[in-house]
Amino acid sequence: MAARNPSASRKRVHIVLVPGFGGFDALGKVEYYAGVTGAFHRIGDTPAVLHYFDNLPTAAVVTRAARLQSYLAKRILRGEIAGDDEVVLVGHSTGGLDIRQLVSDLHARGRHLADGGIPVERAAILRRLSRVVFLSVPHWGTNIADWVHSYPCLRKTVIAEARAAVAGSQVYLLDELENRIAGAAACLTGADLPLAARDALTEANEHNGDPGPQRTADAHEAASELALYFRDVASDFHAIDDLTSRVPDTGPKSPAHFTLEDRRKEIARWKTLSIDTLSYATVGNRPFRFPAGLPAPVWDLANPCTYPELSKDLRLSAGTDFFYRLCYRACAGGPFVRPALSGKVNTRLNGAPQGPLELWDNDGIVNTASMLWPTGENVLVAGDHLDIVGHYTLEPDRSQRAAPGRRLARQYRSYDALKSTPPFTGQTFQEIWNGIFNFAVG
Repeated sequence: MAARNPSASRKRVHIVLVPGFGGFDALGKVEYYAGVTGAFHRIGDTPAVLHYFDNLPTAAVVTRAARLQSYLAKRILRGEIAGDDEVVLVGHSTGGLDIRQLVSDLHARGRHLADGGIPVERAAILRRLSRVVFLSVPHWGTNIADWVHSYPCLRKTVIAEARAAVAGSQVYLLDELENRIAGAAACLTGADLPLAARDALTEANEHNGDPGPQRTADAHEAASELALYFRDVASDFHAIDDLTSRVPDTGPKSPAHFTLEDRRKEIARWKTLSIDTLSYATVGNRPFRFPAGLPAPVWDLANPCTYPELSKDLRLSAGTDFFYRLCYRACAGGPFVRPALSGKVNTRLNGAPQGPLELWDNDGIVNTASMLWPTGENVLVAGDHLDIVGHYTLEPDRSQRAAPGRRLARQYRSYDALKSTPPFTGQTFQEIWNGIFNFAVG
């Protein structure tokens, strides 16, 4: 939690950053919202407090929203959020659906029990909520969730391999082999994502970095965090059902699956509660050629002609990496349809396209047309899904050092996890977060 001039005599604004799918506050030294604290401290004097919420990575939205409710209730009970203070929730991706579910849950009468069973009126939490910021939120679902949902065996294999890699990182020879494989994968694909995986596994091995008790403790903590993270992913992956653009046949419906009537009631409720909104929608460049005005064909694993590397356009895909093209292609085709209740783009940043959005336009993870909230300002930003939360550049971690002959425990602080074009810059990042913080403090 970071604060700027949090004098007890001043009403404060508590800005709570809610992570998206697979989200966390930090895994080892990798932050989900990378560089946001620095952006916060560059805006000058403001009576604001910045909170980082650590949610479950892939649990159902209703579970994640309940955890967020507990987080806010505890801080009210402990006096961190005072009676006159305001709460501003900033949700990235699935985090935005968590916020919508939270508001729906808080609207129901009753109490929330926190800190050993002490009751907090839900209305007391809701009364403090004044503004919400949506960042690349799939309000109507996203095709990539439908694609992942259709290949459950592939999903389980990836999770199992990740858990095995964490276990292997504790054995020096296996850790060395994993590092070499990750380095080779980064060279072959031109992507930073394998470097992030390599750093996470390296940090969990106490033989890497400057030897000593602190390094050992850090390694044990990193290994435990990774093991718990992937155990949570393996045990509860229901968020993927909540993110599909096609409404599931069974189970509770997430806010992405609200009917048109449900959405109208939701918007009316937010208006009654005086909750203001600001939305950022991200759109990546188009590495493939699809017909305008028509849905893109689905990426079918049984049909090689639909594979990303075979269907890409060499000119349009220049400057992108393999993982961005893979994710973009999976997100382009699917059951997502034009939303019946959608907002309009008010502002464009970073050279965002002026033309109409196609159904298949996306940021590598979410269909852009799904991100436009029906009320408030909508800002269209040229960038991929992770640029807006600070992962737009490969930034070395200069805090690390290692004894001669030893490898650094971690080489990078942030990664360009999905390389898209045009380049997303630090200036654009600061401009976006200046807008978020200014909106938060009214």
